[in-house]
Amino acid sequence: MYGKLKLADGDRVFKEALLRGAGKCTTMLATESARRKYRPLVLWACGHRIGYDTQVEGTRAWFLYNLIGQYPSPEPFLDVVEECFFDSVDKGDWMFQQECELLALFAKAGNERARRVLEQGYGRLLQYLRHLNLARIKSYVPARDNYGSLCEQLVSCAKPAEAQRVLWRIVMDVGGLCMRDPFWNGMADEVRLSVEFVLGERRLACMLGKMRPDPEVEAYKAAVLQVKKAYVNGAAESMRRRILGYREVYRQVSEQGTTGILYMVKRWRLDGRTRDIEGLVKLYAAERDSVTRAGLLDMFAFSNSFNDSNREECLPLDCVLRDASSSDDRLRASALRVLEGANDPRVHDFALDMLKRRGVSYEMLSVLAGNYRQDDDDLLIAASKKFGEVRRHHLGINVLKCNAGCKGEGLSRRILVYLYETARCSVCREKAVRELGRRGLLTDTMLAECLNDASVDIRDYANRFLKRRRGKGSSYRWCSFAASVQGDMKAQVG
Repeated sequence: MYGKLKLADGDRVFKEALLRGAGKCTTMLATESARRKYRPLVLWACGHRIGYDTQVEGTRAWFLYNLIGQYPSPEPFLDVVEECFFDSVDKGDWMFQQECELLALFAKAGNERARRVLEQGYGRLLQYLRHLNLARIKSYVPARDNYGSLCEQLVSCAKPAEAQRVLWRIVMDVGGLCMRDPFWNGMADEVRLSVEFVLGERRLACMLGKMRPDPEVEAYKAAVLQVKKAYVNGAAESMRRRILGYREVYRQVSEQGTTGILYMVKRWRLDGRTRDIEGLVKLYAAERDSVTRAGLLDMFAFSNSFNDSNREECLPLDCVLRDASSSDDRLRASALRVLEGANDPRVHDFALDMLKRRGVSYEMLSVLAGNYRQDDDDLLIAASKKFGEVRRHHLGINVLKCNAGCKGEGLSRRILVYLYETARCSVCREKAVRELGRRGLLTDTMLAECLNDASVDIRDYANRFLKRRRGKGSSYRWCSFAASVQGDMKAQVG
């Protein structure tokens, strides 16, 4: 319904901010004319999954709820949300979870329509699960995860006096499914975890204890207990699993590749097994077969291979640089992945030289980003604009890792502001915000935007930052901040 929109320049700015979950959207809706102008885009966002990585960041439900709250009536927006909610019941693209959480926020605020839609969705989803042909199921069932999300939101928006009844209904329904087929035992534990997130472990246990021992309730409890035992046994078996020595690892890599042992070097490093790391490093340096050599480099790419505090455990940089110039594509790619984490002047100069001689490539830019120097700003910013969102995100991650290592010059204000203004990943944006705040470079406009950001971590950080500022400064400074924010908001929408 709202799939394609013709966008003017100002609309593109707003849509980009929407996709990033940036609080700039709220400041851009400060006037009535701006709200009219951007209303189609807010409606569009209500019908699309606008988060970058929902599994890591969570949904943008609160962000959308805040934007809808700028308008006098939520009904036109709820029309879109309701349609998408029912359309995504059996889909696994995170759209259902976004709409589910958005409806729950309205229901908590007393919107009876939102509460009614959630109840209808629960009944429809439960019927869908009951009528699944389990004999034909061979893979992931998205509706199962959606059911857990919906249970969580129904409990979260229930009034205190109703929470016990809502939970009893869920337990009875899930228990009934478990009685019909043990296939649903896993879902019973997933629902427990979802509801526990809202109620807390002790309160959930107390509420379950108050339920009469109906067969469905007992079936639910038994299913949860069975999954817990299986998890404990599996974890114990995993702990007992033998850690391979470096000679056995080398033999497996040379004969069958890195399948099942890719993270072994990282495990050695965590366990302090320096002898195994040193042994594998020596075998890598002496290896002549390019396929085995590439496999060994892949293992080191997943660990901190250039740790200054353990220099004797490190890969020989000269060898890795030679492999990064190899004519063998597989070996070269593996070496470049290792060099992304080197943060060394020689690697930086190597990447810069290769970019000048062979032209811009994403792989070499990743190495340069991981070995960042402030003189690289122009090249990185200009080149990153040529790539898609996923690759641009990876470049940003490498730059931020470099800043965390503090071996180089540290990120420039320019690159930090660029990441703050362009990163769609809220985790990356949060790191940029924190670094700007640590250096005292967060402007009043940025702080006002951060207070309305989609990321709860960014909002919390901005609130703490302002409280510290109020504690240190005078009331005059706080009034000055508020006045400047209002001026910035008017200027943006004017």
